[in-house]
Amino acid sequence: MGFTEVLTIIFIVLKLLNIIDWNWFLVLLPEIIALTIYLIIVVIGIFQYRSINKEFKRIKDKF
Repeated sequence: MGFTEVLTIIFIVLKLLNIIDWNWFLVLLPEIIALTIYLIIVVIGIFQYRSINKEFKRIKDKF
């Protein structure tokens, strides 16, 4: 379990126990940020894969 998951669980418990009076968006914000970062990494990986694949095809067609 990562840092953002633990932080989210702590925030949810505190919210359900009425210790913090935040809206649910702020409680779940660490997970939203983590998901956004994961999605950015996946998109960058897809673009890198396509670029490398295109380069290999260009080199293959040369020979």
